[in-house]
Amino acid sequence: MTTSQHTATREAGVESLLTGRWQRMRGNNAQVMAKLRESYGVDLAGGANVSFSSAGGYSYMPLSFVDRSGRGFQTTRVLIAVSEDRVFTVEPVGSATPFDLALARMERDGREEDSPLEIVASLLQAMADATDELVTAMSEGAERMMTQTGAILQSLEAKKSREFGVSDVTYTQQELADMEELLSHCMESQLELAEAARHLRAKLWSRGIEARTDLEMLIDDIEAIEPHIDFVHDRVRLLQQTNNLALNVKQNQIIKVFSVVTAVFLPVMLLSTYYSMNFEFMPILAWQHAEPMIIVLSFIFALAPLIYVRKRGWLR
Repeated sequence: MTTSQHTATREAGVESLLTGRWQRMRGNNAQVMAKLRESYGVDLAGGANVSFSSAGGYSYMPLSFVDRSGRGFQTTRVLIAVSEDRVFTVEPVGSATPFDLALARMERDGREEDSPLEIVASLLQAMADATDELVTAMSEGAERMMTQTGAILQSLEAKKSREFGVSDVTYTQQELADMEELLSHCMESQLELAEAARHLRAKLWSRGIEARTDLEMLIDDIEAIEPHIDFVHDRVRLLQQTNNLALNVKQNQIIKVFSVVTAVFLPVMLLSTYYSMNFEFMPILAWQHAEPMIIVLSFIFALAPLIYVRKRGWLR
């Protein structure tokens, strides 16, 4: 591609890379897609609406991956269209981080002469590596949360539950639910990548043993991440169950406190209810020591249930 062609392509919203074999488009500009279809015969608008199709000498692979977005994460949808001569990629207006990583690797390793199919393999590898890095970060986060949950359970056992509230568990459960949803997106992304790699292997089947071996390794790398995702998902589910257990224990402790308080004050409430009745004749009201006697009886009646509950071990 000449310099004038390269400049014109950049102005049209497409960046030409690797001596024109990779056409990188950011954003879904319908006019730019129409120009590309007219110039190269690639139907990017139609290829994004179907799953793994081939038409006009191009193979279309719509893929998704989970990417960092500030402090959070988001699912990014991209499209890869590959032919014998060129690779077209469509990504969000900003930038797809795995594509930047793949380009940096190819430039670092001096692979500017890679074929379009090899470029696609590098893109798929970078997307798989990004997912693996994300899952590793979530695994480390789950391990930290597991340590915190263990400390919560120990505080409940050590009767230091005042340091732990229901809101703490609620916040942790919401965080775990978000992590579980994120893992499901990662698994979906890996399944799409594995399918795309097999689709690419089918196109390379007649290109020699070395190319097939590289793709076999790529497929193995992609599929090796799936057990890692399953492991982290199982850990998240275990954390959810553990936090539910801690929440149930905390709620039981709260109910137990109210039950004990009710048992302690119930006899006193009975006495106060009895002496608040409007009887016409109540001899005890004329006794000289009636008030101290009622106070002592109230104290005994309140203390007796507390002693009973304590001896039964219900306060542990």
